[in-house]
Amino acid sequence: MPTSHVMTVRLFHGIWLIQVALCFTLLQIASQSADKPTTPNPTDPTPNPINSSPTITAVVAITDDPYPVKKMKTRHPANRSIKRGRSEYGYQNNNNATVNPTTDSFRTRNRHGSVATDAAAVENIEIRKTSAIVPGDIMLGGLFPVHNKGVRTACGEIQADRGVQRLEAMLFAIDKINKDKSLLRDVKLGANIMDTCSRDTYALEQSLEYVRASLSSLDAGTYICADGSRAVPANSPVPVVGVIGGSYSTVSIQVANLFRLFRIPQISYASTSAALSDKSRFDYFARTVPPDNFQAKAIADIVRSFNWTYVSTVASEGNYGEMGIESFKQEATVRNICIAVHRKVIQSATPDDFDDVIESLLEQSMARVVVLFLRVEDASNLLLAARRRNDTDHFVWIASDGWGSQDMPVRNKEYVAEGALTIELQSTALVPFDRYFMSLNPDNNKRNPWFVEYWQSTFACRLRTDDPDEANATYCSGAERISPVVYKQETKIQFVYDAVYALAYALDNMFMDHCGKYKGRKNRKRCIQSMRIDGRSLFYDYLLNVSFNGKDRSINISMQF
Repeated sequence: MPTSHVMTVRLFHGIWLIQVALCFTLLQIASQSADKPTTPNPTDPTPNPINSSPTITAVVAITDDPYPVKKMKTRHPANRSIKRGRSEYGYQNNNNATVNPTTDSFRTRNRHGSVATDAAAVENIEIRKTSAIVPGDIMLGGLFPVHNKGVRTACGEIQADRGVQRLEAMLFAIDKINKDKSLLRDVKLGANIMDTCSRDTYALEQSLEYVRASLSSLDAGTYICADGSRAVPANSPVPVVGVIGGSYSTVSIQVANLFRLFRIPQISYASTSAALSDKSRFDYFARTVPPDNFQAKAIADIVRSFNWTYVSTVASEGNYGEMGIESFKQEATVRNICIAVHRKVIQSATPDDFDDVIESLLEQSMARVVVLFLRVEDASNLLLAARRRNDTDHFVWIASDGWGSQDMPVRNKEYVAEGALTIELQSTALVPFDRYFMSLNPDNNKRNPWFVEYWQSTFACRLRTDDPDEANATYCSGAERISPVVYKQETKIQFVYDAVYALAYALDNMFMDHCGKYKGRKNRKRCIQSMRIDGRSLFYDYLLNVSFNGKDRSINISMQF
């Protein structure tokens, strides 16, 4: 397979680091930090066409392991069958892995007493609500794009990187926090994680589960049955103190309007739309990534540094794409860069729509540089349309972090992407997460109800079930393992990790202020359990003022929003 030469530009909290292997040396573009939120009280040049495209290779940063994880043996009762050797799906458990399987939303138990994932329920995601559950004293919500948008259904194919990996990063962070005796030492952190299917309306429907506790005023215990027993609710909603997510800006904007009504703090690990910086509208929203106006400034500086003054633009429909391109246009005007043509990719775009976009770009033959603010699936489909036209060496793509350093957009389209420059947020790989994720298999990861689907998609095989319809299926051998051949850490894992820790530190500070005066673990825990956690106080008094040592820097949450 040919190698596409793509440069990746990385952002580190307001500082763009452009790392180039061949054509030019390290260039730094410094930007100011994102605006600090304030607590609300009841802000004709001559075209210069290019003749050749640069050949650039991406630079990958490798770091040492700053988070040594103590090896531990899995002692969860649901894992007893795994300890004896082969288990439900025939995979050998690694007893030294930092895996902590817990009961998920499926209650089917096998003969060993472990909770078995219902394969049919994984496939029928349109019919039944599914969530990854980690029991705890204090619950966090989580919103992740486990699946892509479907064409005729709400949910499409599973997303291994942006979906499953990021979800597991939240579970990994919760595991570490619960094992940390200096953080939330008197309570156990839990989670209720939902799939957004990369669709804002679907995410809003899923998020209603988080506010049901606030909406429920009926106390079933006050009702007495005919036999004298008290009524027990069949499905009591569990309140969450905060939500990690969403991923896409359109999703975060949609659910933020709901969460603010119930004062539920929200921290996104990937939503970069500048619209979310409006604290009058999104007053309970925070994020661990900078807004898109930094990307727009960086892209404009890159274009100007190559002396390209005549470019075209393509944006995905929605806040991320449209506002990102609008920010770029403003920066381009300041730098005397002309826009030849602008096209918008609608959310329901078909292959014909992408072909039409390519046609309109080709009509402006002098503008070979194309600036993209596209979602990852739109970037992939646009390159596919260019390949259908056999335009493999005409365009020079400059793409935002929607494409970033991901392989998916260029897979089987390497020649079309040759010479592209892409933007990526500066992040450092979490080496302990690599060990954690590569130790997972369908037998020791019951708490993630989508992991079986991920496994079958990754290894192109079916796990053995009693379904007679799978008689002719290619079954997994039991020897499959997650390795660097099929796994590469997604670039925003660090930001998911930071978001979970930020909320944990905020809760820890709140509990210390309210219950630290009590002596003894039981007394402090009783105090915490009796607390009514006020979302407004948690967000403005604690979350926005929290600081801690992150992966490779000091985290000050108040600076990021």
